[in-house]
Amino acid sequence: MTADDEQQLFAEMFGQLDKIEPWLKRMDPDGPRERPQERSELSRDNKETEPHQLSQAAWHSLSHAVDHLHCLRTLLKDAHMMHMYAPYSLARAALENASAAVWLLAPDDRAERILRRLRFAALDVRGGEAARKLLDAPGPKTQTERLGELRAIAKRRDLDEDAAVKHVGYAEIVKAAGDTMRSGNTPFLLTWRMCSAIAHGDFWATINVVSTEELPGAPPAIAHLKVTANVRTLFFAVYFAVAMTSTGWRLFDQRGTRQVK
Repeated sequence: MTADDEQQLFAEMFGQLDKIEPWLKRMDPDGPRERPQERSELSRDNKETEPHQLSQAAWHSLSHAVDHLHCLRTLLKDAHMMHMYAPYSLARAALENASAAVWLLAPDDRAERILRRLRFAALDVRGGEAARKLLDAPGPKTQTERLGELRAIAKRRDLDEDAAVKHVGYAEIVKAAGDTMRSGNTPFLLTWRMCSAIAHGDFWATINVVSTEELPGAPPAIAHLKVTANVRTLFFAVYFAVAMTSTGWRLFDQRGTRQVK
């Protein structure tokens, strides 16, 4: 890849990252806090899942996605720093959180949205209780009691109590969110797995996302490589993370304004 090609890719990547501007304004703590309109789908969802409001969970996930994209833009565009591996962790966090928002908001069936919100709350309960166990710092309620509260919400809505607390992982979340996208789930799942593998230091991902140049002088069967950052692979990671975040905000606005019939 020539220097001109890299500059063009950087320009296109910055164009994607600049899409966060209106989202940053929405997240401004000093600005007006947006709430779902009365009688909207999201307002009804909130009442059905109280105190685990669906809109709060979606907003929380979107704010995490935007914050990571903002950090990535600051690193690349403002600080002019292009690390080989670290940017993929930021892109991964953005994609995961944006996917969570889309996963929560996408189903047209309210019962499915409620079940997903309860499963997401159960995931948080289990994570928090695992941390408490490590610290030997039990909370005022046990994990069983907290999960029981989620089961009670499902029961009041005539939903399957076991389904309401069924484990969900980000592989399921990213896949389901990707299913809502025009390109299907494959590019989003692949991007998520690649970024996750980079965060873990997996060799297969490292070799596939960086630029390599074989240098002479290595012993037989040993590769002697010059490794540098690859703008192209990072561009695609950013592109899919931004696309999912944009879809999350669109769904948030749709559910927050569309009136319940």
